[in-house]
Amino acid sequence: MLTDYTEEAVCKVDDLKDGELKDVRVGDTDVLLARVDGQYYALYPKCTHYQAPLSKGMLHGNRLVCPWHNACFDVRNGHRLEAPALNGLPTHEVRIEGDQVMVRLTTDKESMENPMATPDPANTTTCVIIGAGGAGAFAAEAMREGGFTGNILMLTSSDHAPYDRPNCSKDYLQDKAPDEWMPLRSPDFYADYGIDIRTGQRVTSLDPQTKEIEVSGGEGQATERIAYDKALICSGGKPNKLPVPGVDLKGVQVLRSLTDSQQLRELGKEGKRIVIIGSSFIGLEAAMSLRKLGSSVDVVGMEAVPFEKILGERVGKVIQGWHEKEGITFHLGRNVKALEGSDTVEAVVLDNGERLAADAVLLGLGVKPNTDFVKGIDREKDGSLRADETLQIADGLFVAGDIATYPTADGTQRIEHWKVAGQQGYTAGMNMAGNGVVYNEVPFFWSNQQGKRINYIGHAEKIDDVIFDGNPEQDDSFLAFYVQDGNVKAVAGLKRDKEIIAIRELMQADKLPSVETIRQGVDWKAELGK
Repeated sequence: MLTDYTEEAVCKVDDLKDGELKDVRVGDTDVLLARVDGQYYALYPKCTHYQAPLSKGMLHGNRLVCPWHNACFDVRNGHRLEAPALNGLPTHEVRIEGDQVMVRLTTDKESMENPMATPDPANTTTCVIIGAGGAGAFAAEAMREGGFTGNILMLTSSDHAPYDRPNCSKDYLQDKAPDEWMPLRSPDFYADYGIDIRTGQRVTSLDPQTKEIEVSGGEGQATERIAYDKALICSGGKPNKLPVPGVDLKGVQVLRSLTDSQQLRELGKEGKRIVIIGSSFIGLEAAMSLRKLGSSVDVVGMEAVPFEKILGERVGKVIQGWHEKEGITFHLGRNVKALEGSDTVEAVVLDNGERLAADAVLLGLGVKPNTDFVKGIDREKDGSLRADETLQIADGLFVAGDIATYPTADGTQRIEHWKVAGQQGYTAGMNMAGNGVVYNEVPFFWSNQQGKRINYIGHAEKIDDVIFDGNPEQDDSFLAFYVQDGNVKAVAGLKRDKEIIAIRELMQADKLPSVETIRQGVDWKAELGK
């Protein structure tokens, strides 16, 4: 009898314990096997975000967490639970025959969308999203996932629909990622789900009292007024300016968009002399990428050690050494006095009189919330908008991403991370669809520094002490625990992916061991299994 499927025995029933993962093959197809509460599940074995091997991640209950960027999936149905992945995991049929676990291939897709509603022309309710970054992209899909069938309109001043912004300082800037990798979704996807994306649209006003948005489409175009029933503000940040003479010269750039990355990439290929002002994560990722393209790169920073406030002096010096080994020159503890040039920038003058020749200057001085257009709502001191636990700031008005200040157990905080923006957008979108979802995620971000991925969880306003598991100067992997007010508030890790996952899951459950216990050493997988 002929069959139109492939099925094989992949292991014995007792081969895996609950919480264990195993890579197996069924025919010519790689499959991930997982066991939860005595039940076996078979799934596509790679994360749908960047194709990380999920067997290197961790299973906690039904939550399967990616080792690289902490995307999360439900092993029972493959659904995506957390950003930065947009798609879920295809699943295969599993059955038990005697003492054998049998897996039958039931799909050849590499990813799947979470179940989503399609638009209903009879539903005239309008939800507007201001911003097309990670928060906006996840919010639009969350509304459909949450059952909303009305109109979804996304307004962005960008020339592009949502794209993979973190890659703009990494592989894309290095010319290792083609243009087709960058969009988060195809135009057909947005058309199929009735998500209307209008690019080149600058929002000039949002009035929460009248629920009306004013939009300028550009020079020569009339102002348009759009009424909304519900709206999400996820307009992101605008780059901080450098208050010195010469900042308006040609060749002075920022790195906030796909277009910025494209322009910098061309400069890098030409081997230009580039000075980066600001030793931030994005600044040093750009330094890495431009150096790989063949440019000479100087980095100017006000701090004595890069990342000292976030990662501590010791880790910061180690990262600085990685970059110096690749030929990047640092000028730290310095301020910029002026930029020189007749029409195009030619030099950067430091406060000690040093003059750095430059064909281009990249400003990496951070951002401030882009919220000036919002009327009638008080802003925080930094310009952000304060939300409640559902990310709502007024009737029918929500906020997510870089501009959102939200409540935590320790007070309020604002986080500028891609995963956080995506997850906040998802939460806001579900709530706009009428679902009561609370945002209480432990922050996570990653940074690629000279090919080494640093993962960071939690949030520390200050560092009182650092506990190390491993030696950053000598070991190829380490964990750094950041202590604030007698508690570990954040953790950074290099090549300690499973531990980072376990620690984040414990943080999320408010079950992190005490500082004293962590000093003595912890088996994190065992701790998570308690």
